[in-house]
Amino acid sequence: MEGKSWILKILYVFLGLIIVFLVYSHYEYRNIKIKTIEIKSKDLPKEFDGKRVLFVADFQYDTMARYNKKQQKKAIELINAQKKDMILLGGDYATWEKNIPKFYEDAKDIKIPELGVYAIYGNHEYPGAEETAENMKKLGFNLLVNENRKITINNENIYIAGVTDLWHGKPDAKKALERLKKEDFVLFLTHNPEYFEEMTEDEKEKADMTLAGHTHGGQVTFFGKIIMSAIKDKKKYGYGMKEYNGHKIYITSGLGGAFLEMFIRFFAQPEIVIFELKKI
Repeated sequence: MEGKSWILKILYVFLGLIIVFLVYSHYEYRNIKIKTIEIKSKDLPKEFDGKRVLFVADFQYDTMARYNKKQQKKAIELINAQKKDMILLGGDYATWEKNIPKFYEDAKDIKIPELGVYAIYGNHEYPGAEETAENMKKLGFNLLVNENRKITINNENIYIAGVTDLWHGKPDAKKALERLKKEDFVLFLTHNPEYFEEMTEDEKEKADMTLAGHTHGGQVTFFGKIIMSAIKDKKKYGYGMKEYNGHKIYITSGLGGAFLEMFIRFFAQPEIVIFELKKI
């Protein structure tokens, strides 16, 4: 009898831990943090000193069976509430192709700031790349397909460059950075951070900062240590600000995603990132 009592106690403790894990993971999923990072660069024109760039990726508020409209609307409201001059979208707007129209219906509520919205494809935009392109155009968002866009204030310029997805597209940094010089200020968007491995030193030097998503910060981690992620090198490209050979890349934890069909995150809090541009 005593042996059975210990087994029951262990089972109760185990069940209790699972309940605590699920409650906390749902709580973390719903609580989006606002993270502010300063980008200092001598390449930044004076007119852009102090400008704020909002970056988000990986909305993916859907599973095979459900669509989390409530959380998506909350994320969009938070995006709209931030002081910013420009929005960058890092790909993966829905997980399942059938839910792509639902994202764009909600995305109509995203208010376009003064300097515009710039977006790239993620791996979940394939198939459906044409549908994404059409919707982005309708919304007035600039979709970057191995290309760059010039942003001008009083005859001074910065550039936003973006490539297609590493897995399903044909990303071409050389083409995306065409006609740009190392002295130009460039923010470079790639959905998958491991594309950074395929960029040449010259291409990396043209980008003042590379921005990526895709990893969800691990979604469900072992207290911050990424166990599972859709990348090979979890330590190198899992999450956060990294610098390799003097070249910086920031990998966001993104907004949504799911784990075993559940809207949960564990020590991988969703985020909206604000980059404050500063001339040095």
